[in-house]
Amino acid sequence: MPKKVLPKLDTPDGEGPSEASGHSKDASGTVTSTDNIVLGAIAALRSELAGVKVEICDKIENKISEVTAVLRGEIASLKAENDKAITTLRNEIESHGHTLQELANTASGSSDAIRELENKVETLRGQVTSLSEKCLDLKGCSKRQNLRVVGVKQGKEDGQNAREFAGRLLKEALGLDETPVIDRALRKKPEDNEPPRHLIVRVHYCHTYEDIMKKVMGTRDITFCGRWIQIFRDLPPEVAKRRATFTAVRRMLRDKPGVKYGLLYPAKLRVSHDGIENFFTDPEKAQQYAERLIGDVDNGGSLDPIPLLTDTLHLERIRYIINDKLEDFDQIWRPLIEHLEIMNK
Repeated sequence: MPKKVLPKLDTPDGEGPSEASGHSKDASGTVTSTDNIVLGAIAALRSELAGVKVEICDKIENKISEVTAVLRGEIASLKAENDKAITTLRNEIESHGHTLQELANTASGSSDAIRELENKVETLRGQVTSLSEKCLDLKGCSKRQNLRVVGVKQGKEDGQNAREFAGRLLKEALGLDETPVIDRALRKKPEDNEPPRHLIVRVHYCHTYEDIMKKVMGTRDITFCGRWIQIFRDLPPEVAKRRATFTAVRRMLRDKPGVKYGLLYPAKLRVSHDGIENFFTDPEKAQQYAERLIGDVDNGGSLDPIPLLTDTLHLERIRYIINDKLEDFDQIWRPLIEHLEIMNK
C-alpha cells in the first residue's frame, strides 16, 4: 500500500512552524495539530485496511463457496456410485444367501437319501449273503453223492461206457464186494500237454456213497492198474477253499491223545477233548484253540514232526498225480515213505 505523504506548509522567514500556523505548544511541548494529522492518517489507514479486509474475506468466501459446491457435487456423485455398488453387492449377497440355502437344503436331502440308500444296501447285502449261502448249499446238495477221482490215466476206458468204467474202477480200487450203481460219470478230454482230467462219478445210492467214503478214508494207498489214485468228495470250489483253511489246524490236532476232530459241511471244524466239543468257523480262532490244547496235552512239548512230514508227502503225491508224474514220485520219495511207515509201527 503506497505511503501517504503529508503536505509541506510554507512559512515566512524566521518563523517557526508553530508560529506560522498560529498553533502554540502546550506545557509539555507537544504539538497538537501534528497529532491530529497522524490520527487522521491512522484512521484513514484503518478504514482502507477494513475495506481490503472485507474484499479479501469476500474473495475467500466466494472461493470457499466454489470449492464447497465442487466438493459437494463430487461427494454426491461418489455417494451415488457407492450406493449403486452397495446395492449391487447387497443383491449379490442376497442371491448367494438364497443359493447357499438351496445348497444346504439339497445337501440335507441328499444326506437323508444317502442314509436311506445305505440302509437299503445293508439290507440287500444281507439278502445277497443269505441267497449266496443258499445257492452254495443247493450246489453242494446237487453234488452230495458225487466223487472226484484223480490220477486215472487218460484213455484207460478203452472204449468202455463211462458209467461201467467208473463202477469197475471203484470196485477194483477199493475192493468192494459188488460193483456200485453209477448214475453218470464224465470227464473232459484234456488239451495237448495237459495232465489227465478228473473223473466225476455220481453214485446212485446214498448208503453206497457213504460206504465208499468210509473205505476211502480207511485205505492209505489206493491203486488202479498199477497207479496211485485219489478219491475225494466232489465239493463246490467255494466250499473246498473254506475247508482248506482248516488244514493246518487239522495237522496240529492229528494223533493227539484224547483229541478228536472232524470237518462238518460246509466248513465247520468240530474239536472234542475230554468230552467237551467246540465248533469253529474261523480258522484263526481254531488255530489259537488248537495251540492252547496242544500245550495242555503235551505239557508244552513240541509237535511230532513225523505226522507233519507224512502229510506233506501225501500232498506232494497228489501234486505228482495231477501232473501225471506218479512214477517220478515213487522213484524219489518211496524209500522215505517206507521208512516213515516202519517208524510209525
